[in-house]
Amino acid sequence: SARLTWIMGLSFCVCLFGPSFAPSLPLFMLSGLALGASVGSMDVAMNAHGLAVEKALRRPVMSGLHGGFSVGAAVGTIGGAILLRAVGPELQLPLIAAFCAVGILVCARFFLPASVDKGLSGSHFAMPTKATIGLGALCFLALMIEGSVADWAAIMLQDRFVIAASTAAMAFGFYQAGMALSRFTGDMLRQRYGAVRIVAVSSVLTAVGTAAALLLPSVPLSLIGFFVGGIGIGNVAPVLFAGGGRLEPDAPGRGIAAVTSMGYSGFLAGPPLIGILADYSSLQASLFVTVAAALIIAVYARMVQAADTY
Repeated sequence: SARLTWIMGLSFCVCLFGPSFAPSLPLFMLSGLALGASVGSMDVAMNAHGLAVEKALRRPVMSGLHGGFSVGAAVGTIGGAILLRAVGPELQLPLIAAFCAVGILVCARFFLPASVDKGLSGSHFAMPTKATIGLGALCFLALMIEGSVADWAAIMLQDRFVIAASTAAMAFGFYQAGMALSRFTGDMLRQRYGAVRIVAVSSVLTAVGTAAALLLPSVPLSLIGFFVGGIGIGNVAPVLFAGGGRLEPDAPGRGIAAVTSMGYSGFLAGPPLIGILADYSSLQASLFVTVAAALIIAVYARMVQAADTY
């Protein structure tokens, strides 16, 4: 997983240029496919290596690693905007790609040796098995919640309270801030209380926070609700990824790939589903689907018990 992580990371940096500079629609689609394949392979490899780190340390670290993703998303958003204004779109992407490539090569020096999980990736396409399909379904719901709230929260606030787009966009920021906070404290809490309790409580907190954001009568209170919802959902996917890898100890990479594949399907399917439902009711009402999804995860949280085995 260590070698695949940095190889796919560098591939991702190269593939960044494709969609931005493709001269035709077919090439745009092919380059987008290559970019997605690089990102997906890198994500699976990183999570598999995180699982190897957990096994070596015999304690949880997965949530903190995903916290790095949350911080990276924030830094990338702010830094990308600054670069765009400072150097224009022609130089923005090359500078970002170069920065990421250097960062990947520096970080690769601190990876565990390749021998820690060599030969444990499995030899078949990572279709969900009886062991992983349950966690995959929960991951589908968890990432459906993340994607739906991230895409629609600001629009819902703008429609509901008739506020400026810049103010409504704070919903996404509050949500991501809550996720980052929970991920950087999640490993400590998981070590103390266990994966099942963390997922169950986090899912209930997600449901309560999101419902509050949808129902409370003012923008500040709704923003607090999204912050609480972010705290809740932040730890769910990392723990599910860890559980997926441990359900297939002979091929943890395959287990993680199966669970993450179903999870990403939820991330892609959630926002369009909310949009379709909003056409028949309202955006505010349709987002209650995410509340229901969080409660379903809480009910079946016991399925993640494997995440506590090292």
